[in-house]
Amino acid sequence: MSLTHFAPAANLLWKYLESEGIDPEPLYRKAGIAPELLHDPGARINVSRVDTLWQQAALAIEGSCFAVKMAQFWHPSQIGALGYAWLASSTLRRAFKRVDRYIHVVTEDLDLQLSDIPAGLKVSIDMEGSIFTLPQHHDLVLSILMHMCRFNFGDELVATQVSLAHPELECSKQVIDYFRTDIQFDAEQSGFTIARGDADRVLPSANRQIALMHDEMLTRYLIEIKQGDIVQQVKSIILENLPDGAVTDKLVAKQLNMSERSLQRRLQENQTTFRSILEGVREMMAKQYIKNPMNQMGDVAFLLGFSEQSAFSRAFKKWTGLSPLEYRNTR
Repeated sequence: MSLTHFAPAANLLWKYLESEGIDPEPLYRKAGIAPELLHDPGARINVSRVDTLWQQAALAIEGSCFAVKMAQFWHPSQIGALGYAWLASSTLRRAFKRVDRYIHVVTEDLDLQLSDIPAGLKVSIDMEGSIFTLPQHHDLVLSILMHMCRFNFGDELVATQVSLAHPELECSKQVIDYFRTDIQFDAEQSGFTIARGDADRVLPSANRQIALMHDEMLTRYLIEIKQGDIVQQVKSIILENLPDGAVTDKLVAKQLNMSERSLQRRLQENQTTFRSILEGVREMMAKQYIKNPMNQMGDVAFLLGFSEQSAFSRAFKKWTGLSPLEYRNTR
């Protein structure tokens, strides 16, 4: 299954090229990317085409430290619901947890790693095995993440540590000036660390209901884009049919155009069962719905396909050890 990239995210490079007096359209078309896709929130692009685009752009743009200049052209819409969930997050820590959880909504060729170290919250980008190999890719991801942090926190935010997994470039002063701190070049991994007090400070833009609403959208979308995986296909069908009542393996098999036995065998090959997936999806969505105080427990039970609220409450306590209300009050 080929990896994909959220099409509107490619608007960032388009806008930067225009600012440099470079016509983006020929570069995009040469890479096999139709410009109209950039305005379609339902479109995805093969990451190999995005890489080809970047290789061409790097040749067309003067200088090798251009990636940090691109951050100013970032807009939440370029990463869809994740951008708006980020803006509504209560702290930078919670915002980064969302990025960690949903990064494949933006691109399936990149992972994020979060860890607490003495200096604070460390955010590392994992590009091992990625087709994105240009030094500018590392600069771009880190500078956008820092721009997003400053967008929420304030322009005064400075990381306590910054590292880049490529040699120091001749124009590296531009990168250092952007981060406003010393940078460790030739590091094992690219990333930065935010002081714990900054990572956990409550942000003025926080809006829990908006953030949770977008979490629900992101969860569904993430499952949809993994359609080549039989487990994800089953999850997607379960999500679509939960509000209609009992979801059975017979119903799912029919929608996948296979027999129940074939479905069972395919799931066994993936070390799982239909019942396990169904329970996992219900638990995942229950936690999402319960976090939102606007959702009544009876409505949540209905959305998850339970005929009675009491049956939902029993199931939820089995999953978490807490009643739905107790779980909501601990979040």
